Order: sequence, then structure tokens, then C-alpha cells
Amino acid sequence: MENKEELEIDIDDIGAILKSSRLKQKKTLEDVSGELCIRKIYLTALEDGDYETLPPIPYGIGYVRTYANYLGLSAERAVKLYKAASLLDEQNKQEEVDITPEVNKSSNRHIIVGVAVLLFVYGVYSVFHTSSSKKNIETQTEVIQQEVQEDNIVVETVEEVAQVDVVENDEISAQEEVVEEQESVSEPEVTPADNKVVVEFLGETWFELKDKNKVYFQGIYHQGDKKEMDYVDNLFLSAGRPKNVKVYVKGQEKDILTKRRKTNIAIDSL
Repeated sequence: MENKEELEIDIDDIGAILKSSRLKQKKTLEDVSGELCIRKIYLTALEDGDYETLPPIPYGIGYVRTYANYLGLSAERAVKLYKAASLLDEQNKQEEVDITPEVNKSSNRHIIVGVAVLLFVYGVYSVFHTSSSKKNIETQTEVIQQEVQEDNIVVETVEEVAQVDVVENDEISAQEEVVEEQESVSEPEVTPADNKVVVEFLGETWFELKDKNKVYFQGIYHQGDKKEMDYVDNLFLSAGRPKNVKVYVKGQEKDILTKRRKTNIAIDSL
């Protein structure tokens, strides 16, 4: 849209801005989802500030930019607010205290030792103040030792359970990686034309191709989508999920994963 509505300077909640603008235009989340091909769950997460549901920042930026352009808002301002809110949310998470299995084990040991000492002191105190026989003293000592042994068994059991949890978590992570690799679609056969830039999409991803003066195409693409254009110098690409993108320049495939980055990758450097 040529006349874009500017975001108000005194409002810094990007979710509230997007939702307010959508309601003013009398559009439902289903309408927006259908026209932009963005899942409703992500649109709801954007408006509610639910950053745990949203994809990583590079991917989320694509949603925000596309959504803001659709509503006639300033995309650059919307992206700045989104980045600031995402970074603040990440800092809050890092400040939370994680209680590790080692801390739990240390606390358990302190409690067990303290209980054992109290039991021992109580037994000795009872012996000297009730004039119990030597047999009673030996019996109480055996009871205390047995309780200490049982407490040590509890500590060992807690340590074993913690180790099993760690192994199970590692196995679950490995299984998730295998499932993710299996979900990847085999590379299609392409015969790109000479002096062309061809982009094939193997799965859902946000993607942008531009140079210093112009954005050639940008948005959310899905498996089977394909974009191509005449080659020009100084092209830069950004991808939310690089593994779901195949790029061919002048008939040659370019490996964008070697750059280990997702945004502003110079095609001429590949």
C-alpha cells in the first residue's frame, strides 16, 4: 500500500498494535491467515506476545514484516518493536534460576546428614538422662546406623534416577533429530536456465531476495514453491530455515548452509 499508517511512537507493544489495526479493519484471524498463508497459531502468538510459540527471531521477523505490510503499517517500525520485545523475553528467561540435579543431590545430602546427627545426639542424650543399660545404648546405635544406611540408599537412588533422566533426554533429542531429518523432502531435479537465479523450496520457510536498492521477492513459501529471476550483481538472501531452500545461480547450486547464518548472505560470495 502506498499510504502506510505509521505506528504511534508512544506505543511499544507490537502485538497490541497488530491486533488493534486488524480489528479496526474488521478482519478476522482466519481472513489474515488465508490471505498471507501464515498459520493462525502464529498470528495469535504475535498478537498475544507469546514468543515461546513463535519460531526463532529471523523467522518471526518475516511474519511481522508480512503482517505489518498487509495491515498498512510501517514494516521497519514493526520489526524494531518485535526484536526489542523478543530480546527482553529472552533475557527474562535467562534470569530464571535452574535447579540442577547436582543441587538437589547436595541439598539431600545436607538434610540426611543433619537428620542423622540429630538422631545420634538424641539417642546419646536419652541414654545419659535415663540411665539406660549398655544393651539399650547398643540397640539405639544400631538403629541410628541402619537409618543412616537407608538414607544413603535413598541418595544413591536419587542419583541413579537423575542419571537415567539425562540418558532418556539425550535419547529423545536424538530421536527428534532423526524425525526432523526424515521429514525433509528429497531434492527435486532442476534444470535452471543460464543467467538466472532459481530458488526451490523443500518445506515451509520465510525467504527474501534483494540487492541494495530493491527487494525482488519476500514472504512465506511452502514445499513445491519456486521463484526465479534474471541474475544481477550484489544480491543478498535471507532464509528462516536455510535447509528448506535450494538456490541455483547460472545453472550451479549454491550451498547457503556453509555460511552458518540466516540473513543477508551475499550470493556472489557462495
